[in-house]
Amino acid sequence: MSKKFKLAFLASLLLNVVLIGVFLGLSPRRFDREARREQRMDQALEGLPPEAQSRLREKIAQLRSAAQPLFERIRAAQDEAAQALGAEPFDEAAYDRKIVEINRLRMESTNRLAKVVKEAAMSLPADERRRFAEMLRRPRPPDRKN
Repeated sequence: MSKKFKLAFLASLLLNVVLIGVFLGLSPRRFDREARREQRMDQALEGLPPEAQSRLREKIAQLRSAAQPLFERIRAAQDEAAQALGAEPFDEAAYDRKIVEINRLRMESTNRLAKVVKEAAMSLPADERRRFAEMLRRPRPPDRKN
């Protein structure tokens, strides 16, 4: 084997090891996020009758299903903006158009999700609406020490 081939092989091997490490390092957080979300939901629903719990779980599922396509569109626009940013030659106008589109999609998603939340909350009694609001609150990020 030539020296160039050995060097390319070692570089490829090193890159693959780093990529696998990054993937494995991030994947537990993704699974953990869903588990924390379930735990928060269970805590918010604690003490409610089973029919109220199922009603609130259904409302959260409805909210998630309404949000998913919007978030996918935002992610796609962000990917396109990143491609425009890295394109050669750099097309500033194309990048700016994507940023405007991302902001428009975020505003659209905010408005649409607020409407879904309002409609869901209007059909709930006061105590369930309070629990629903608790379930929608984002947890505070853990304190990070520098």
